Amino acid sequence: MTTQQDSDFRDGMPFLGSRLWIDFANSAPVALGDFLATPEGWTSWLAAAGLKAGVGRKGAAVVDLGAVHALRAALSRLFDALQTGARPAASDLDLVNQHLAAGAAPPRISWRDGEVLVERKEAGDMDPLAAIATDFADFAAHYETARLRHCANPECSLIFYDTARNGARRWCSMSACGNRHKVRSHRMRAAKLECS
Repeated sequence: MTTQQDSDFRDGMPFLGSRLWIDFANSAPVALGDFLATPEGWTSWLAAAGLKAGVGRKGAAVVDLGAVHALRAALSRLFDALQTGARPAASDLDLVNQHLAAGAAPPRISWRDGEVLVERKEAGDMDPLAAIATDFADFAAHYETARLRHCANPECSLIFYDTARNGARRWCSMSACGNRHKVRSHRMRAAKLECS
C-alpha cells in the first residue's frame, strides 16, 4: 500500500495516490503513457507496487492485459463516481466483485504455541487484481470519499486520496506539479514587477 512518505515515482511510474487501487488507476497518465501496455510493463508495475505477478501451472507469469485494463478503467470510473457522489455503474461494481471473489481466501485457523491463530492471506500473496480490488473495497468501507482529488494542474490526469491533516492537498506531487506551479507563479510575479 502506498503512503505519501513513499517516493512519488518508482521506476518512473507514479505512486502518489495514497492507495494501491488509485496508483493502479494512475498507471496510464496522459503525459507519460500507459505503463501497462505490455506484459513487461505490467510486471514492472507490480514489482514497483510490491505485488507478485500471477503464476501459471508451469511457473511462468500469467498476464491477461484485457482484464488488467478493464479493472483499471472500472476503478477510474468508480473514483469519479465516489468523488462526485454519483451512482456507480453496476457493471463496474460487478467487475470489482468478480476479482474479490476470485481472490477470496477464507481465513485459516491453526494451533501454535498454545494459541488458536487465524491466518489471513496478505495482499502481497493474492492474485494482483484481487489485491487491488480488495484495496478498493477496504477504501470504500473505511475512508472519506470527500478527500478524493484530481491534481489541480489542468495538464495532469493523476488522481489521489488527500491524506493531509487539513485536507488541502492540491497537487498529485509537490515535486512534480506543485513545483511547476510554484515556478510558474514566481515567473509571473517577476514579470509583473519588471513591467511596473
